[in-house]
Amino acid sequence: MYPGGNLGNINPTNISDGGDLPPNLLEFLTELARAMTAAGIAVMTIEAILKNICRAYGVKAQEVIDFPTFVLIKISDGNSKALAVTGQKPGLLPLDQVSRLYELIYQAENAEITPEQGINRINEIINVKRQHKYIRHILGYALYSTGLGMLLLPTTNELLFCGALGAIVGLIVGYSEDKPRLNLILPVLVAFLVSMIFFFGVKQGMVKGSLTILVPALSYFIPGAVLATGMYELAANNVISGSSRLVQGVVILLLLLFGVLIGLQVVGLSAGAYMVAYLATPLGWWAPYIGILVFTLGMYLLMSIRNRDMLGVLMVLFATFGGLQIGNYLLGGLFGAFLGSAVMTMVGTYLERSKIKTPYYVSIIPAFWILVPGSLGFISLATLAGQNYSASITNLIMVVLTFVAISMGLVIGAVIADPLKIE
Repeated sequence: MYPGGNLGNINPTNISDGGDLPPNLLEFLTELARAMTAAGIAVMTIEAILKNICRAYGVKAQEVIDFPTFVLIKISDGNSKALAVTGQKPGLLPLDQVSRLYELIYQAENAEITPEQGINRINEIINVKRQHKYIRHILGYALYSTGLGMLLLPTTNELLFCGALGAIVGLIVGYSEDKPRLNLILPVLVAFLVSMIFFFGVKQGMVKGSLTILVPALSYFIPGAVLATGMYELAANNVISGSSRLVQGVVILLLLLFGVLIGLQVVGLSAGAYMVAYLATPLGWWAPYIGILVFTLGMYLLMSIRNRDMLGVLMVLFATFGGLQIGNYLLGGLFGAFLGSAVMTMVGTYLERSKIKTPYYVSIIPAFWILVPGSLGFISLATLAGQNYSASITNLIMVVLTFVAISMGLVIGAVIADPLKIE
């Protein structure tokens, strides 16, 4: 789901004429903040970028306060001061737009463009017209779902079933792309249709009763990145923004769960007719590595990754998966989540500063789905369908600890990566 909206409706409130300030700088900063928020970038990162840009233009950023719903920017230059407050909306932009946005940020941090040019560039990036490409959505989501399935599912039959469910979701996502009203109910609608097909397959004996089959097909809506970013912001003492993201993530999980339960009731399958599986026998040692390649190809089609960023995305994905596997082998799942997250952050930061120049945010967003934090939360909630409440509570505690591990991995990885300098 990509947020729409025109960024040109900003109306900054100036507390002085700002005669000595660079023309249109305040409007440029507010529009850039809104664009980064629309991409889902953490508020600490947004605030740091805006302060860097102010320094590049010789202006002091007296106050930069960014929240998911509004941003406040106060800048000064000598006796001139200006203040802007504007609303904004968090979301998820296609990664090619995020990549171009970061190119603009690099230029602005070196004062290589005028604020007016920056405003025009932002409008060009955000308001780009995209044609409906149902084949791209269907094929992309089928590959995306199949790739994740190779990390979770044990048999070829279940893998094909997983890819078919992904293709159905891709069709729905493509149809609803320019329909805001439908987007409001999309998580429930998709969860209902996918779960109904799955439970019907279980009832007819076409597929084994494992709820993990639902995870790849629904994972696009499972807010793993939102929840992990929220925990990261809380760890960095950004209480309001972190709490709002956590509430948003939990609500989406509950909507997905509601759709799954309605699908179960419509099919008329008894709760004991299926099982919840957390671990599955892999197809072979090669399956996860091929799965990452298939998953990346699906992300390329679904999230519109630029060709120049594909190498960096692949490197971060394999590094994250390697850290996850090593951590699982050494100390178990929580350490695996922590180590995978830390490796993801360090490698993503390194690549952004290297000649590859893949933006950090572009490379780590696909890697969040490899960590699968949202999937764990969804499966734990789904155990309620079987009325196994004690197991649900135990698993939910582990999910909370998993998010803590991932957020700490982000923090520790950022601390370690900060002094890295690429010549």
